[in-house]
Amino acid sequence: MRRIGICCLIVLLLFCGCAAPSRGAEESAVNVGASGGVWLSFSEINTMLKSKDGVKAEFEKVVQNCASLQIEHLYIHVRAFCDSLFESEYFPLIEAMNGIDFDVFAYMIERCHASGMKVHAWINPYRVSTSTEDITVLRQDSPAVRWRTDDDPDNDQNVITYGGGVYLNPAEYEVQELVMNGIREILEKYPVDGIHFDDYFYPTTDEAFDSKSYQAYQKSGENPLPLAEWRRSNVNALISGSYTAVKFYNKELLFTVSPMASIEKNYDNLYADVAGWVESGCVDAIIPQLYFGYEYPDKAYCFDRLLKEWETLAAKNRNVALMIGLAPYKIGTESEPDRAEWGVSDDILARQVETCYTDGAVTGYSFFSYTSLFSQEALNTRQRENVKKAIRANT
Repeated sequence: MRRIGICCLIVLLLFCGCAAPSRGAEESAVNVGASGGVWLSFSEINTMLKSKDGVKAEFEKVVQNCASLQIEHLYIHVRAFCDSLFESEYFPLIEAMNGIDFDVFAYMIERCHASGMKVHAWINPYRVSTSTEDITVLRQDSPAVRWRTDDDPDNDQNVITYGGGVYLNPAEYEVQELVMNGIREILEKYPVDGIHFDDYFYPTTDEAFDSKSYQAYQKSGENPLPLAEWRRSNVNALISGSYTAVKFYNKELLFTVSPMASIEKNYDNLYADVAGWVESGCVDAIIPQLYFGYEYPDKAYCFDRLLKEWETLAAKNRNVALMIGLAPYKIGTESEPDRAEWGVSDDILARQVETCYTDGAVTGYSFFSYTSLFSQEALNTRQRENVKKAIRANT
């Protein structure tokens, strides 16, 4: 029998039992001081893999640059489009690895650990493609293609084509199992310090997206959840199951998630119940992407306003660390409505880093992404130098 809607059956067992806090939520967190991180994206890794200087030489620059800003956490994008930076039993090797005769991810981990940095394997759990709905043009060894071409009609619903893209279906048990098997594979093969998700959950609120799965779920039992609650339960099952998989392997490893800036939009648009994750302890750290300055036209999205909202949430469970995602990629932008501030200011990031050090509710920050942070453009350089000053003043 097809296990439609099984996430809804197991979500309470998983989600409510993730991590019983050892301290009361009303107790204050220990302020361990702000620790810096940076995201190294799939596009940056692909560029390094194709460099004429070789990926080892390029990654050595990464290590040295991170050391100059006292970066302690590197989030390495190992799975961006249902693929893999390393040889995997479940996912195809990224094409840029063709011709590379050594394990790049193993090398990156070894080099980071030698320099005192921690490595987090960064995964997009559901995204397969954002450039086509045509399954036939995808890698034939992709699990998405295998499910659609294995002559088993039950497996077709594991993959959804929608809005110019291809996605794994958050509602299906086999998808949950694939993602968690991929996590276990990483933990078994590599001495990573954590597993990391970013903000790619449901790609749309359109009821048509997963209508077949939802209709099957509605028929499977009495009192079915409304669509939005059902979708959130599917994502909750993935989050709680992933946390459990990480902690089962080694309770010292970290499971972290970087959601979008708005708590409300996470809940309503992506079906990501970040408040529930924090309150129940299904993540070790939450790293909201506060990719805004201080003068954003919509005042609800100004950095300090957003920060207060996340601090209020983080206070509900001090066992979950609050780190802040910062946006060097906006430096020098010509795009509205950020141009007036990010296009000219040279101290936005420094002020935000200063806040992360001095605000007792915040335990760290991470930059998106590496290339923008260490760009040699004049404005990027001035921003970076001011960040260095802020770090030195607080360490």
